[in-house]
Amino acid sequence: MTDQAISTSPPKPALELIGVSKSYGAVEALAPTDVTVGDHEFVTLLGPSGSGKSTLLSIAAGITSPTTGKVYFRGRDVTNDAIHQRGVGMVFQRYTLFPNKTVAENVAFPLRVRKMSAGDIKRKVAEYLDLVSLSAQANRYPSEISGGQAQRVALARALVFEPALLLMDEPLGALDRRLRQDLQAEIKRIQQATKVPTLYVTHDQEEAMNLSDRIILVREGRIAAAGRPGTVYQNPSSIWDAAFLGDVNSQPVAEMTALEGNMVHVTTASGDVLKARAPARPQDESVYHVVVRPEMCLVSRVPPGKAGNVFAGKVKSVAHLGMFQRLTVELESGWIIEIAELGHNESVAIGETVFCSYDATSALVVPER
Repeated sequence: MTDQAISTSPPKPALELIGVSKSYGAVEALAPTDVTVGDHEFVTLLGPSGSGKSTLLSIAAGITSPTTGKVYFRGRDVTNDAIHQRGVGMVFQRYTLFPNKTVAENVAFPLRVRKMSAGDIKRKVAEYLDLVSLSAQANRYPSEISGGQAQRVALARALVFEPALLLMDEPLGALDRRLRQDLQAEIKRIQQATKVPTLYVTHDQEEAMNLSDRIILVREGRIAAAGRPGTVYQNPSSIWDAAFLGDVNSQPVAEMTALEGNMVHVTTASGDVLKARAPARPQDESVYHVVVRPEMCLVSRVPPGKAGNVFAGKVKSVAHLGMFQRLTVELESGWIIEIAELGHNESVAIGETVFCSYDATSALVVPER
C-alpha cells in the first residue's frame, strides 16, 4: 500500500474580529477594525482611556453588539450569540466575587451552572485553586483574603470550565505597583500552563510589554500599530506611538536627505546633524521627528572612539533609580537629552561637560501621526 500525504488546513484562530465597528448615534467610538487571537496566543490591546480597547473586548465577549462587522470563534460566527453561548472566561478590574460564598464555592460556580457532577466539581476546583496557589484559602470568604488573592480567585473561576477564550479588562488596575508586578508573573505563568488564548486590555505599557506575545496599540478608535512587544517598542510608527510606549528623546526634522538603504541624513529643528533610520520612505508633505530611546544613549567624559552620532553637552541633573541612573544632558544646540544607564556613573557631576552618543541605527525618523 502506498502512503499518501494527508492535507491538513491550519487551525482557525481562537478569535477573529472582522471589520467590527461601534457607533453611538453620530459618534464613532470604534472604526472598522480587524483583530485576531491565535491558538495559545496572549494578545494585549494597549491604549489610553477612551481609545476603544475595552469596546473591542466587550464586542468579543458579546456584551456589546457591533454596529458593523463579524465575530468568529474558531471559524464559527458568534456575532449574534449571547454571552453565555460564547463560552468565554472573563476577568475585570472589579472581580465581583460572591461575598457569601467561600473561595472554593466562588470557583465552583460556573461548574454548577453547567450541571457538572459533584465529584468532578470538587476535582476541578482543587486543580484550579492549586494552579493559582490558593489551596490553603479554599474555605475563606472574600472579606478574609487580600485584593491580589481575590483577583486570583476571579482568574481561577474564569478558567475552571476551560473556556475557548479568556478576556481580561484592566484586571490589575486597582492594585498597587508591587502587587501588579507579582500578579503579572502569575498571569503569565498560568496562561502558559493552561495555553488558553487570551485577549487582555490595559493602559499600562510595562504590563503589556511583560505579558504579551503580541501588542495591538489602539488610539482614537483605530489600531495605530501591532506586533511583537520588542518590535512595536523599537519601531514605532509615529511620534505618538513612540511617546506612549515609553520615554523618548525627540526633535522635529528640519531637513532630511536619503542615504544608502533605509538610512537618512537629518538636520533637526535644534540644528543637530545626525544619521538615523527611516523604515518607511519619507513623504515630502509630512511632518517628521527623529526619536531615540534614553537607554540607547551613552554618556562619556571623552568622545567615543567609534563613529556615530556624538554631541557635546552639559549635565543638568543626575537621578539614581535603584539599579538605573538617569541623566539629563543639555546639548550645545539646546536639545535636552534624557539618558538611562545601568549602574551608577559616580564620576559624572552636574554642570560637567560630557559627550552624548548613540548609534545611527538607534535613532529613528517617524511621522507626526
